Parts: sequence; C-alpha cells; structure tokens
Amino acid sequence: MKEKVLIMTGYYIPSVKGGGPIQSIKNLVDKLSDRIDFYIVTSDRDLGDKEPFKNIQIDTWTKVGNAKVFYTDVKKLSWKKIIDLINNIDFDVLYLNSFFSYKFSIIPVILRKIKKIPEKRIIIAPRGEFSKGALGFKKLKKQLFIAFSKITGLHSDVVWHATTELEKCDIKQIFGEKIEIIVANNLAAGHDIIEYEKKITKKEGELKIVFVSRIHPKKNLKKAIELVKNVEGKIEFNIYGPIEDTKYWMKCLQVINELPSNIKVEYKGVATHDKIIDIFREHHVFLFPTLGENFGHVIIEALIGGCPVIISDQTPWINLEAVHAGWDIPLDNEKKYIEVIQYCVDLGNEEYKFLSKKAFTLGMKISNDEKEIDNYCKLFLL
Repeated sequence: MKEKVLIMTGYYIPSVKGGGPIQSIKNLVDKLSDRIDFYIVTSDRDLGDKEPFKNIQIDTWTKVGNAKVFYTDVKKLSWKKIIDLINNIDFDVLYLNSFFSYKFSIIPVILRKIKKIPEKRIIIAPRGEFSKGALGFKKLKKQLFIAFSKITGLHSDVVWHATTELEKCDIKQIFGEKIEIIVANNLAAGHDIIEYEKKITKKEGELKIVFVSRIHPKKNLKKAIELVKNVEGKIEFNIYGPIEDTKYWMKCLQVINELPSNIKVEYKGVATHDKIIDIFREHHVFLFPTLGENFGHVIIEALIGGCPVIISDQTPWINLEAVHAGWDIPLDNEKKYIEVIQYCVDLGNEEYKFLSKKAFTLGMKISNDEKEIDNYCKLFLL
C-alpha cells in the first residue's frame, strides 16, 4: 500500500509567479508518485492575482498530473476549513513548504500542537527562508515569530527538510543542534529525450543576455543592470518575470534609463514554464547575481537551454568555470562580473558554442541524477 503525503503550499501549477517551490513540488510528485499518493492543498490563483485560475475546479479534490489537488481561495481558508481538510485525508505525512506562511504552515503546526489534527509526522521545508538574504526582508516580524516558536516549543518535534548542507546549517543556527534535519536536494525535472539546440549564433562584440526570475530585491536585478552598464559592445538584455516588488522595479527602471545607447534593455513579461527552455536557447548568457538560492531551478533550465550562467556564489552551483558551464562569482567582486560579461561579449561563435554545449551537458547531468530519490525515501520514511 502506498504512503499518503499531504502537501500544503502557497502555490502550485498552473502558477508560474510563485517561484522555485512550485517546480520543486511538481518534480517531487512526478518522480515519487509510483511510491506515494500525493494530496496538495494550495491557492486557486497565482501570486498577486485577484482572480482565480480559469479551467480549474475550486474547493474539490481534482486530479492534476500525478497528484490530487485542492485549489481554494486563501482568504476563505479559515481555521475550521483547514481542520476539516486535514482530517478528511488519511495521510501518513504532513509536508509544509514554508516556515513563515500563516495558513499553509503556522496554523497546521498549531493545530497539531493542540491536538485538533492527527499527531502524524510533520516535515517543514523552509525553502531558503532562513538564509541571511531572506531573513533580511521583514526582519523584525520574522524574528518575533522565531522567538515565539522557541519559547512555546511550537516546532520542537517537527522534521526539517533542508535542500542543501548550507540550508541545514542555516536551520541549526536558529533552532540548535538537537533538531532532526534530513538533507535531500531538490529534484530537477527530467529531460532524458531533449537534445542540444541553440537558436542563435554568437558574433564578436555582441551579446544577448537574459534574466529570468521574480522582480524582487533578493534576485538582484538592479545589480545585474548596473553591471552591464560598464561593458563595451552591443548588448541586448531581456528581462522575464513577475513584478513582485513595484518599488524595486521602479529603481531598476531608473538604472535602465541611465544606460548608454549600446545597451538595449526590455521587459518581456512573465514566461510560462513550457517556454523557459526556448527562451534560454534564444539568448547567449543568463545573468543572475542572486542574493541566495537554496536550489535555483531556473539555473538548471538555463544550462539545459545551452545558456552559460553568470551567477553569484550564493547557490549550490559552484565551480562552474572549471567545467566551462559558466561562472559563480562572489557578490562583492563587481570587477570579476564585469570582466566575465566583457569576455562573453568578445567571444566568437566557435568559442561560445564550446561553452554552450558544456552548459547543456551539465544541465542534463543534474536533471537526470536519481541519487536524491533515496534521500526522499528517508525523508518520508518509505
């Protein structure tokens, strides 16, 4: 008999604005559905949207891919409704994809503490929420809740899912050494039948750059634009992603307006997931000086799109230059970023194709790595 895992998460497919956790959960479902029955409670609309998705059933369990999904209006997700939802599933594990989400994490943990739902195994995946960069946003509010959790012992008996050794250290730094943490890297989407394809050539003195992510200070788009300002050559810089922080986007626009005439920047809107690989195939490099990623699905997608990456060293993907797939650079080393971007501008087609194919090879290797399945079996006690 299959184990049943009840997942509570703010966003799930067809959402595209909710970031990497959407893809993390989808990949988990796709790769473990032969061993686990997944039930997912999530929002009926995308991040920031006022209207629910079209063509989905709301407030009923619906088969979506390899899982059963309950889409609901989060504003109407009361304590009673959460109790009823959880108690109506004979689950073995409750898997919460946030520490700070009020309705999708905090309430379920409190309900278990006061014995309103079964005392089953609870796993919390903070999804990078404890990184230094993430804790810097809404800092006081987060510190107060962490203090409340420690004083009350609210999370004293949960199991923590860290997706990297670095995230494991982040969790321990907050909750101490005695907690139970299992490290299981995020599962990348499988691409076993995909072949290398690059839709553009590379001319010396020209570079087509892409940024694909949420428009949010943590993703560091403003710094990416500022870096490009110091590079010589003909540059096209295209930006894809939901504008999550309007004030931050206005600051980005100010920098864009100050760019020299050799640099053309254009905002292309939100990219649906099925178009991501093609977008990377149409660009030369992915510039992403992020303040921190606990995985970074978009980095893997860039590599598979044959797009060498210029990223910060605040992701699990390091030593990229050694395998000729890109560069991971400390955030404070602005000079190195500029040198690398200029190097890419100056590349000819043959030199570029070598890097592009190396990026593709690495992306495919990561996406088809099955060793993490065993760690997930340990996480869910299969």
